[in-house]
Amino acid sequence: MISSIGLSISTFVIGSASILYWAGWIFKKPALGLPASLTAFAGWLVCTFGIISRWVESYNLGVGHAPLSNLYESLIFFSWAIITGHLIVERKYRDRSIGAFTTPLAFLAIAYASLSPNINQQIKPLIPALKSNWLIVHVLTCFLGYSPLALSFGISGMYLLKKTEKAQTADSLLMRLPDIH
Repeated sequence: MISSIGLSISTFVIGSASILYWAGWIFKKPALGLPASLTAFAGWLVCTFGIISRWVESYNLGVGHAPLSNLYESLIFFSWAIITGHLIVERKYRDRSIGAFTTPLAFLAIAYASLSPNINQQIKPLIPALKSNWLIVHVLTCFLGYSPLALSFGISGMYLLKKTEKAQTADSLLMRLPDIH
């Protein structure tokens, strides 16, 4: 299935973006910020393509439902929503160090979905209780709410680290985090 290939590729692209964000932050290389952002955007595009192609594949198989019905699809959508929120926050605040704390969350979610042997990636028909448009509304609203929660978790962790005593030294890695406004 094409969607599985696209979603597997997006796992590694989002992981690469996480590594680039961390490398830029740790090694004091702000020039890595733009490639990290572009890589995160590429991961978002590939993940979007994977979600859309999975939806099309479900209709081609005669199952015909949105790709939000099992743990695999939900984690993929969750990762997509985290990256979407991250790209919006990064653009609004023009600070790429945030990516070092938010993209790993998206990577962990999509990596667990893609690489765990306990998660079934097959497209299966829905049980009758789930054959409702409310399933789509429910899952969309839940994960569109969980993704800002994940973003705020990453960003608040960044600010908690900034407030530690070790962060107050001039050459500290934590000193390069953005100030609290």
